[in-house]
Amino acid sequence: MQLGTMLAITLPGEMQSALRRLQNLFDEEETLPIALAGLAVLISVWAALISRRSMKASERSARAAEVQARHAASQAEAAERQAVAASEQAYSASSEVSTAIQASEISALEGAKARIDASLPRISAVIFRKNDYAGLAENSYALPTPLPPIPMTESVKLDHWSTEGSAGSTPHWAWDAFFVSHGLLFNFGNEPARVISQSVQFYAGTHPFTGEEVKEPATTIHGDRVLYSGQSALFQVIARKQVDDWVEVIRKGEKEREFCEAHLSFFPADFDEPECGVKIRTTGTPLSRVVPEGVYAIFKPNSYFDVHLEFLRKYPDSSEEIAARLKGDREELFALYMKRRRMKWFREEIANRKLSEESVEGDADAVAND
Repeated sequence: MQLGTMLAITLPGEMQSALRRLQNLFDEEETLPIALAGLAVLISVWAALISRRSMKASERSARAAEVQARHAASQAEAAERQAVAASEQAYSASSEVSTAIQASEISALEGAKARIDASLPRISAVIFRKNDYAGLAENSYALPTPLPPIPMTESVKLDHWSTEGSAGSTPHWAWDAFFVSHGLLFNFGNEPARVISQSVQFYAGTHPFTGEEVKEPATTIHGDRVLYSGQSALFQVIARKQVDDWVEVIRKGEKEREFCEAHLSFFPADFDEPECGVKIRTTGTPLSRVVPEGVYAIFKPNSYFDVHLEFLRKYPDSSEEIAARLKGDREELFALYMKRRRMKWFREEIANRKLSEESVEGDADAVAND
């Protein structure tokens, strides 16, 4: 590189003065080696200055990049906080909407219950007498209604195959062992009501509290009973099972006593809804199984039994059912009914599988212990 060209480069003043002195030395041949050495030193110094400037520029660039990175991180954190805040707001809004929907659903169901309660038949039911002793009959369905009080008898040995004492040659295992209780209905509302019974017999007799004569309620062409405003009705419940069914209950060794159920459903006189009713549950066991082989059982006439009344009211389960009932959409009501049946079956299936798995595990543990 010519010294003139180097002087044309923008350099600090001290460097330019040094270059001019070198140029003068180059003009003299005697001082050429010294000039070359000085030029080499000058070039090294100049390269060091350039490198230093480059390093400072790189440091400034690095600091600027660091500042930019911190700024970007701050922006990212701010964006993340905004996203979290937006998510919380969305969740809060969703929760508020869900709460509003639930409140609306509850309000609709409560309103429907209030309307149903206002239009339900007003009928009371009470059990006023239980027979003191359990009954045994070859065919309990042929017994009179009302059934006279059952006299106390001795315990009876019922053989699996024996027909002793049977008028129709029926083996003891096919006889009926039963409990009898008597109840009273009273319509205290202002409108007549229809009564549909299951395992319940109505009869005419004497009112247990007033002593007045009570007529048997009228029967419609469809077999329903009609109970007018202020009218009472006497009924009898025979909680029965065949002897072999009672023996099967005892054989299973169930902790709770076996029960039998009877039902009374009440409707307005001219409509199929709203519906209410009573479930009559009789609990007891009139037999004892003596031998493990089940060859015979003992009928115990003095067996204790209990009768419990559960009052039932049918309310809609959802706003969809309310809407379907208000519209009279029978197809939609049937679809909702089938949906509930499927869900009930599904829950029962899960419960049965769980019991089956527990039984298999118990058997495996027993085998392992053996």
